[in-house]
Amino acid sequence: MNSTEMMERFRRFASADLSLTPPNRMNQVSEVLLTTSTIRIIMTRYGNRTESLDIDIEVSLPFLPLTSDVVSIQGYIDSVIAILEYLKRLAFMGFSLETLQEEGMLIASVTLSADIEEHVLKALKPPD
Repeated sequence: MNSTEMMERFRRFASADLSLTPPNRMNQVSEVLLTTSTIRIIMTRYGNRTESLDIDIEVSLPFLPLTSDVVSIQGYIDSVIAILEYLKRLAFMGFSLETLQEEGMLIASVTLSADIEEHVLKALKPPD
Protein backbone atom coordinates (compact mmCIF):
# COMPACT_ATOMS: atom_id res chain seq x y z
CA MET A 1 0.00 0.00 0.00
CA ASN A 2 1.42 3.39 -0.93
CA SER A 3 1.16 6.56 1.13
CA THR A 4 -1.71 7.97 -0.97
CA GLU A 5 -3.81 4.87 -0.29
CA MET A 6 -2.89 5.06 3.40
CA MET A 7 -3.98 8.70 3.47
CA GLU A 8 -7.32 7.87 1.83
CA ARG A 9 -8.02 5.10 4.33
CA PHE A 10 -6.95 7.33 7.23
CA ARG A 11 -9.22 10.20 6.11
CA ARG A 12 -12.17 7.87 5.52
CA PHE A 13 -11.81 6.39 9.00
CA ALA A 14 -11.19 9.79 10.64
CA SER A 15 -14.34 11.25 9.12
CA ALA A 16 -16.61 8.20 9.36
CA ASP A 17 -19.85 8.46 11.27
CA LEU A 18 -19.19 6.44 14.42
CA SER A 19 -22.90 5.91 14.98
CA LEU A 20 -22.89 3.52 11.99
CA THR A 21 -20.31 1.28 13.66
CA PRO A 22 -21.22 0.17 17.15
CA PRO A 23 -18.33 1.01 19.51
CA ASN A 24 -17.01 -1.56 21.92
CA ARG A 25 -17.54 -1.34 25.68
CA MET A 26 -14.79 1.31 25.93
CA ASN A 27 -16.67 3.51 23.42
CA GLN A 28 -14.02 3.06 20.76
CA VAL A 29 -13.88 1.89 17.15
CA SER A 30 -10.66 0.52 15.64
CA GLU A 31 -9.54 -0.34 12.15
CA VAL A 32 -6.30 -1.79 10.80
CA LEU A 33 -4.65 0.66 8.42
CA LEU A 34 -1.80 -1.56 7.26
CA THR A 35 -0.40 -5.01 7.93
CA THR A 36 2.97 -6.43 6.89
CA SER A 37 4.84 -9.51 8.04
CA THR A 38 6.26 -7.62 11.04
CA ILE A 39 4.15 -4.45 11.44
CA ARG A 40 0.49 -3.69 12.01
CA ILE A 41 -0.84 -0.11 12.14
CA ILE A 42 -4.14 0.31 13.99
CA MET A 43 -6.29 3.44 14.10
CA THR A 44 -8.68 3.98 17.02
CA ARG A 45 -11.38 6.61 17.45
CA TYR A 46 -13.34 7.34 20.59
CA GLY A 47 -16.97 8.41 20.60
CA ASN A 48 -16.29 11.39 22.84
CA ARG A 49 -13.18 12.56 20.92
CA THR A 50 -13.89 13.29 17.26
CA GLU A 51 -11.08 15.73 16.46
CA SER A 52 -8.27 13.20 17.02
CA LEU A 53 -7.54 9.51 16.88
CA ASP A 54 -4.95 7.13 18.25
CA ILE A 55 -2.39 5.32 16.13
CA ASP A 56 -0.81 2.16 17.54
CA ILE A 57 1.93 0.44 15.61
CA GLU A 58 2.60 -3.13 16.68
CA VAL A 59 6.07 -4.33 15.72
CA SER A 60 7.38 -7.86 16.01
CA LEU A 61 10.92 -8.67 15.03
CA PRO A 62 11.33 -11.25 12.28
CA PHE A 63 12.15 -14.81 13.20
CA LEU A 64 15.75 -15.92 13.06
CA PRO A 65 16.51 -17.86 9.89
CA LEU A 66 16.67 -21.61 10.33
CA THR A 67 19.96 -21.73 8.49
CA SER A 68 23.41 -20.47 9.36
CA ASP A 69 23.94 -19.28 5.80
CA VAL A 70 25.78 -15.93 5.88
CA VAL A 71 23.45 -14.32 3.32
CA SER A 72 20.35 -15.33 5.33
CA ILE A 73 21.85 -14.06 8.59
CA GLN A 74 22.87 -10.79 6.95
CA GLY A 75 19.35 -10.38 5.56
CA TYR A 76 17.93 -10.95 9.03
CA ILE A 77 20.29 -8.38 10.57
CA ASP A 78 19.39 -5.85 7.87
CA SER A 79 15.66 -6.40 8.55
CA VAL A 80 16.09 -5.91 12.30
CA ILE A 81 18.15 -2.75 11.76
CA ALA A 82 15.48 -1.33 9.40
CA ILE A 83 12.76 -2.01 11.99
CA LEU A 84 14.78 -0.42 14.80
CA GLU A 85 15.47 2.65 12.63
CA TYR A 86 11.73 2.82 11.90
CA LEU A 87 10.96 2.78 15.64
CA LYS A 88 13.60 5.45 16.24
CA ARG A 89 11.97 7.63 13.57
CA LEU A 90 8.57 7.14 15.21
CA ALA A 91 9.99 8.10 18.62
CA PHE A 92 11.49 11.24 17.07
CA MET A 93 8.01 12.08 15.71
CA GLY A 94 6.58 11.94 19.24
CA PHE A 95 5.39 8.34 19.47
CA SER A 96 5.72 6.67 22.85
CA LEU A 97 7.39 3.27 22.78
CA GLU A 98 6.70 0.29 24.98
CA THR A 99 7.41 -3.41 24.96
CA LEU A 100 5.05 -6.27 25.62
CA GLN A 101 7.38 -8.88 27.04
CA GLU A 102 5.03 -11.85 26.89
CA GLU A 103 4.13 -11.28 23.25
CA GLY A 104 7.63 -10.22 22.22
CA MET A 105 6.19 -7.13 20.62
CA LEU A 106 7.10 -3.45 20.52
CA ILE A 107 4.31 -0.86 20.44
CA ALA A 108 4.59 2.73 19.20
CA SER A 109 1.60 4.95 20.08
CA VAL A 110 0.52 8.52 19.42
CA THR A 111 -2.63 10.62 19.26
CA LEU A 112 -2.94 12.49 15.96
CA SER A 113 -5.24 15.17 14.70
CA ALA A 114 -7.92 13.87 12.35
CA ASP A 115 -6.73 16.38 9.74
CA ILE A 116 -3.04 15.44 9.55
CA GLU A 117 -1.03 16.12 6.44
CA GLU A 118 0.09 13.41 4.05
CA HIS A 119 3.80 13.73 4.92
CA VAL A 120 2.99 12.48 8.45
CA LEU A 121 1.41 9.32 7.08
CA LYS A 122 4.33 8.87 4.70
CA ALA A 123 6.57 8.73 7.76
CA LEU A 124 4.40 5.94 9.21
CA LYS A 125 5.02 3.72 6.22
CA PRO A 126 7.12 0.82 7.47
CA PRO A 127 10.36 -0.34 5.86
CA ASP A 128 10.04 -2.77 2.97
